[in-house]
Amino acid sequence: MSQPDVFREMFHLKKSGQRGALATVVARKGSAPMSGDAKMLVRQDGSTAGTVGGGCLEAEVWQASMNVMESGQPEKLTFDLTAQDAGDSGHICGGVVDILVEPFQAYGGDLLAEIAEIRSRGGSAALATVVQTGPLGPLPAEKRKLLIRRDGSTRGEIPEYTAELWRESAQIIRNGQPSLLSFTSEAIRTGKRRRQPGEDTEIFLEPITGQPLVYLFGGGHVSFCVAQAAHLAGFRVAVVEDRPSFANPERFPMAEAFHVGEFPGIFEKIAVDESDYLAIITRGHANDEVVLEWALKTPARYIGMIGSKSKVLLTYRHLREKGFDQDELLRRVHAPIGLEIGADTPGEIALAIVAEFIRFRRLGEGAGQNGDPSKRIQLRKKA
Repeated sequence: MSQPDVFREMFHLKKSGQRGALATVVARKGSAPMSGDAKMLVRQDGSTAGTVGGGCLEAEVWQASMNVMESGQPEKLTFDLTAQDAGDSGHICGGVVDILVEPFQAYGGDLLAEIAEIRSRGGSAALATVVQTGPLGPLPAEKRKLLIRRDGSTRGEIPEYTAELWRESAQIIRNGQPSLLSFTSEAIRTGKRRRQPGEDTEIFLEPITGQPLVYLFGGGHVSFCVAQAAHLAGFRVAVVEDRPSFANPERFPMAEAFHVGEFPGIFEKIAVDESDYLAIITRGHANDEVVLEWALKTPARYIGMIGSKSKVLLTYRHLREKGFDQDELLRRVHAPIGLEIGADTPGEIALAIVAEFIRFRRLGEGAGQNGDPSKRIQLRKKA
C-alpha cells in the first residue's frame, strides 16, 4: 500500500474511533528503504498495511506498534542490518535503519484531515515530526508536529525550530525526498561539553503531496503506452491535445482530465504545480518546441521532451535565441526523454520514459540527466 493510502486509511480508522499505530522509516544508511512510501500502518486488530522493509524487522516493528497503542507514546527503533544479518533474517537489503512508531493520537484530527485532503486531491506541503526531543524535553502530542504548506502558512507547532523547518520545507517539497534534521545545543556546538547519545533534537521532515500528476502533451501511440505504464506505477494522468479524437476517455480510460485545444492557447487552462510531471510527446517538432517554451515558465517538478539529440539541440538553440538560459535548459529538461535502454517500439519507449519518472520521483534532482552520459547535450556558448 502506498503512502497516500496509508494516510487515508489512518484518517478513516481514527474517525471511526479505532486505535492504531504508524511506523515510518526516518533515517537509513546502506540499502535499507528510505522514501515517502516506507510506512506501515498497524490496526488495533493487528492487521497491517504498507511496509518498512519486510522480514523479521517488520515483526519487531509490529510488536512495538502494539505496545505503542497501549502506552500512547511514540518510540524510535534502530535496526542494524549488516549484509550477513540481512540474509540470515530474511531481509532483502542491508544497512542501518531508524523507524519511528507513533500512535494515531499523535495526529490531531484537523491535521490528519488536511493531510488526507492533500493526498487525495493534490497540493503540496511538508510535515515535520519530532523524533527525538533532546533539549526540548518532554513534549505533548500537539507540540510534536508542524505542517508547512506550499504558501508558507502552517498548522501545528514545534518549539524553537519553526523558522529552520520553514526554510527547509521548500526544498523538501521540491525534491519530494524526506530528511532527518538534527539540532544540537549551543553548548555542544561551541565545544563546552561533549555530545551524549540521544541528546540532539531530531526532526523528520517529509513531503506531503498529491499522487504525482503526469501531463501528457500529445495523444499518439507512445503517449497511450506512457499513460498505461504511468498509471500502473502510481501516477495520475492528464492528456493535452489539439485533436479531440486523440484525447477522450475511450482512448485514455486511465486519464482523469483532458485539455483539448490549440497550442499555445490551451496552456492558460492548465494549472501546474511543483509536484507535476510534463511529458512532451506531440506529433511534431514545432509543437514540442512551443510546449517546452511554456513548460520552462512553470514550476513543474519534471520536464521531459521526446526526440533525437539533433532535434533536442536545435530546439535548445532556438530557445537560447529567445533568451532562455543554457544552464536552465540542461538542468531542467530531460531530453531525449526516458532512460537509455535501447527502446524501439512505443511500448518499450513508454517503459523507458516511466522508468525515468520513477527514478526522478524516488531519487530526486540528483538523478538528473547530468549523470547520464546518454543525456549530455553539448551547446556552444554564445559569442
